[in-house]
Amino acid sequence: MRQGGLLSPALFAAFMDNLITCLKSSRYGCYLRGVYYGYIVYADDILLLPPSVCLIQKMQDICESFVDDCDMRFNCTKSFALTIGLRFLCNCALTLCGEPLIYVTSVKYLGVYSTAAKSFVFI
Repeated sequence: MRQGGLLSPALFAAFMDNLITCLKSSRYGCYLRGVYYGYIVYADDILLLPPSVCLIQKMQDICESFVDDCDMRFNCTKSFALTIGLRFLCNCALTLCGEPLIYVTSVKYLGVYSTAAKSFVFI
């Protein structure tokens, strides 16, 4: 299906729904009052929200395996990591597409800036 085709949005939504189901069933991710918040998805952007570095790698592995099975790929040059928490200065080795993931100190996602810090800081 070509980009901009009439069925492209519907097919991509079905694809993303299957990926979300895989992530949710893994039970990796953050919970708030018993509700799962392991990701934020908008269009073709995916923001993974794990409680630890170990789990982010597992969530990334799930995403990579899923897109490999669908004969798709991530744009790894646009992917990065931002840490928030008591150990936000510790950058553990993460990989995506077989390449090391770059850590950043701030990010803009859906028009909101967030900065690496001990707690969420929105600019």
